[in-house]
Amino acid sequence: MSKRISRMARCAGLCFASAIFVPLFAVTARAQSLPDATLALFPAQAGELAFADLHTLRQSPHYRVIHDSYFPARLRQLESQGISMGIDFEAQAQQLSWAYLVSPSGGIEMISVAEGNFVPSTVVERARALRLPVTEVTGKPVIAMGQNESGQAFALAFPDSSKMVFGTRDQVEALLNRAYAGAPGFLQNQTLAPLLAEANGRGSIWSVMDQRFAALEIRNIAPDAANRPEAQTLLNNLRAAVARATLGNDLTSAASFLCNDASQAALLAAVAQAGFALYSTAESNQNPDMAAALHAAVVQQSGERVELSLSLTQSQISTLLAHSLPAGR
Repeated sequence: MSKRISRMARCAGLCFASAIFVPLFAVTARAQSLPDATLALFPAQAGELAFADLHTLRQSPHYRVIHDSYFPARLRQLESQGISMGIDFEAQAQQLSWAYLVSPSGGIEMISVAEGNFVPSTVVERARALRLPVTEVTGKPVIAMGQNESGQAFALAFPDSSKMVFGTRDQVEALLNRAYAGAPGFLQNQTLAPLLAEANGRGSIWSVMDQRFAALEIRNIAPDAANRPEAQTLLNNLRAAVARATLGNDLTSAASFLCNDASQAALLAAVAQAGFALYSTAESNQNPDMAAALHAAVVQQSGERVELSLSLTQSQISTLLAHSLPAGR
C-alpha cells in the first residue's frame, strides 16, 4: 500500500480509510471489555478513549506491530523504565485503556489504566531505591516518572493491585481522587459514554472520539487530505466517531461517524466511497488482491451516521503489514 495508507493505519488504530480513513486490525471474536468501575476512573471531559485487549492481541503474530504502532509512546517508554521497578508489563498487564483530554492551557494530556496483577509494594520500594520521588494522594503512593519534552510531569500509581495508572501527574492525582470518592467519571461524558455500547466488548482494539479528537487524528494521519476545503467542512461537521476491529478467520474492521446532519453524512459517505475506489485503482497493478479488498469495502449512510467496513484475509493483512508503520503518539 501507499505510504499514506500506512500512516493512516496507525493512528486511531482501527478503521480510518482511504482519502481520509484506513483500517488496521485486531484479533479474536471474543474480546474483553472495560467494566464500569474502570470507565469511571477516566475523566468525564476526555475527548478520546481507547482500549486494547492485550491478552488476546499477544496471541497474534502481528502483536509487536500493533504494540509499536498503536500504543502511546509514553506507555512504551514506561515498559522499559518499569523493568528496573519490578513491573513486567507483558506478563502482568492483561488489558490497557487510555484517554486523551485537553488541559486548561490548551495542551493534550494522557491518562492510562493497565489492568492485571501487580505488586505495588515492590514497585514503590524499588522506586525509592532508584531515588524517584514518591508522595501520597488519598493514601496511595504516587511515583514521579520524569517529564516529556514539553515539560509535562508524568507519574505512576496503583489504586489497587489489579490496576496500574500512568499519565500526566495532574491526571493521575485526579484519577486517584475520583476513585476515592467513587465519582462516575467518564460515564458522565454526554457525547462519548452513549457510544460505548458500540465498541466496548466488540473488538480487541477500539476507540471513541469526540469531534475535536476525531478531527485531530485525521489531520495527523492525513494532513494533505484534511487540508482540502471539502475535508475541512467534513471535519467541522463531525460530532463523534467510533472505531473497532476484530479478527475471526478474516479481518473485519468497522467505523461509525456521527455528523451534524444528514447532508453532511451524505457528503462524508461519498468522499469515503470515492477514497476506497481511488486506492483500489492505485493498487490494482502492483497488488490486485488488496485492490479487490478495497473495492469490496462497504460504505453506508443512515441519517446523520456513516458506517464504514472492510474485511481482509490473512494474506492481505500480511501485505498491509509489509509496509512500515510509524510509532504511535
